[in-house]
Amino acid sequence: MATKTDFSSTEWETLRDAPHAVVLAVAAAGASGFFGSIKEALAPTGTLVEALHGENQLLREICNREEIIASIESLKDMANSCGDFESIQSVLREAAIDKSRAGHEILKRKGTPEDIAAFSDFLLKLGEKVANAAKEGAFLGFGGERVSAGERAILSELAQALHVLQA
Repeated sequence: MATKTDFSSTEWETLRDAPHAVVLAVAAAGASGFFGSIKEALAPTGTLVEALHGENQLLREICNREEIIASIESLKDMANSCGDFESIQSVLREAAIDKSRAGHEILKRKGTPEDIAAFSDFLLKLGEKVANAAKEGAFLGFGGERVSAGERAILSELAQALHVLQA
């Protein structure tokens, strides 16, 4: 299994930032409202903790507290350079897909097949957790849809970037 020391600093930043870019991009794609946004922000916590205590060393290092803080700072700086919400959505979406695709390619060169599978599954699981956390377009919990068209589109692009077939 690959570890942080197997990658250049730029490669590591890509691998480290991809999960959080996915979470932010999927959350920004929906129109969940205030309470829905809180649910979406908390949704990936269990998946991150699971990876932190899981078998894959690469994911354990990516989910290390210091790495999460560094990733959030990196993505926050990127989002702060945007003006309006639509620009932030676009930048986050592009970052999520680009970093996921690049991370997959990096792992094809330097990781094991287990690392590639674990990384891909992890990113998709994070995206799905966020997308399913809150109804989109609901009013006081009534109506709406579980996963919005924007969230479905990002999840589909993500699966393509990671070369994963969707069911």
